[in-house]
Amino acid sequence: MTTDEIQQIISYAYPKIQAYYGKGKLSIPKIDTSHNNTYAMHSGEPEAEGEHSASSIAEYNKGTIYLYLPNITDEEGLLRALIHEYTHYTQDSELFAKYRDMYDYDEDPTEIEAHKNEEDWNKKDDKGNYLFIRTK
Repeated sequence: MTTDEIQQIISYAYPKIQAYYGKGKLSIPKIDTSHNNTYAMHSGEPEAEGEHSASSIAEYNKGTIYLYLPNITDEEGLLRALIHEYTHYTQDSELFAKYRDMYDYDEDPTEIEAHKNEEDWNKKDDKGNYLFIRTK
């Protein structure tokens, strides 16, 4: 996907995701697409790489959803990532941090909820219209 295609999907779907899942206690997260992967984002080194460089698509960190454009290959993956990370934003931040220490990733209730919500990426309303997918 091109950067322009990704931006068009974000511009269309992100406000709809916000409306559907509601607002958390903090300000609505901004979206940052300026880093290639999680290692580059956390280190501040644009060329930083690591074990998950090619597989990390997104993360929610300190009020921002980071999208790693080189790893986004299709609309489904992008929408799933936006929904997943937005779900983390809506979750209780103290509980979120506590669960990180208590559970492995696959057993963490906050991750289970975020993965469940990802399934809404192609959800339709009662009239059969997609909630988040832009139809042509």
